[in-house]
Amino acid sequence: MATTPFVTVLMTVYNGAEYLDASVRSVINQTFEEFEFLIINDCSTDDSTRIIELFNDKRIVIHDNEENMGQTKSLNIGLKLAKGKYIARIDADDAALPEWLEKLVSYIREHSKYAAVSPGVIIIDGVDKRKNIRRVPASFHEIIFQIFYNSPMNHVSALMNKNMILEHGGYDESFKITQDYELWSSLIRHNYSITNIPDVLMSCRVHADSAGFVEADKGALKEKSETIFRNINAFTNLKLVYEDAVGICKLFYHTPDLNQEEFEYAETNFVSIYSNLKEKFRLPSKFINNELRSIMSKPYCKLAVSNIQNNKIKNAREITLKYYRRYGFGVMPFLIYISTFFGYEVSKKLPLVYERWLELTTKIFVWKTN
Repeated sequence: MATTPFVTVLMTVYNGAEYLDASVRSVINQTFEEFEFLIINDCSTDDSTRIIELFNDKRIVIHDNEENMGQTKSLNIGLKLAKGKYIARIDADDAALPEWLEKLVSYIREHSKYAAVSPGVIIIDGVDKRKNIRRVPASFHEIIFQIFYNSPMNHVSALMNKNMILEHGGYDESFKITQDYELWSSLIRHNYSITNIPDVLMSCRVHADSAGFVEADKGALKEKSETIFRNINAFTNLKLVYEDAVGICKLFYHTPDLNQEEFEYAETNFVSIYSNLKEKFRLPSKFINNELRSIMSKPYCKLAVSNIQNNKIKNAREITLKYYRRYGFGVMPFLIYISTFFGYEVSKKLPLVYERWLELTTKIFVWKTN
């Protein structure tokens, strides 16, 4: 390995022994070899250190924190210790495809203006079952649209320009869970450029104990709401308050927590964002309408499914009709609407059918790309 590697692969580990062997192996078997592999051990008490040391690979560098600091602080330590010009992120329970680094490095060498670039990832569960594909926004318009409700990049799998990230101040350590969403948003707020590529280059594990399992986490709700609030202030002319941002966050991640009035108020605030963008970030109206039709089907479907689970079939039917009147036709709202005419037992199975459909399409994608 060269004295100054082009890339530092940065991983943080806290009691990650269960999946660590496969994750480390996926990094050392990359087709691109000019990297150091910096692993920040955040005071693990399991076999994590022993598993890493068994690889006996000179590219692996282990830094042991003196006390448990959490992932965000550990990432900032890694940024400062890294020797590479670029930082590539992976977690201890994920697995990179062999061409992960090669494809990202090839892209960034031709597009060096970007502070960060990320690919798509395959979502897997705790037993390696492929659940879905998490794709990333392909254009600046799509990134700006998405930044008001979700991270516009994948964190694990991302390649970052170390100097730009450090110049910006690194990760905001007040964010313990959604530090990536805040980082990408803050970069754009401070005039850095980020982008994505369509290639799917990593398997990202999402399970009850993973750092990325945020939808059921109230701490993540608070952090995401803060980033949404900051983005609204930076990119729009709206004068919303923090609680309005909380409502928008709940609209997408804790939908059943909202009553009908709260749902409609959060929806109105969210939709109004795109007609009040500052000139620099303004989006074409046709693009906005198409994106709203797509993204708003999710909270409407979640609300309808919640009503079905509470045996409120008529309410669920009305919710899907309201979506149609406001945004036009959507496949899932339509299927939920149709299912309500076949009774409770049929309707309540629809989310499971949808989950199986996502798994099938993911399998087909993997099969086609192999």
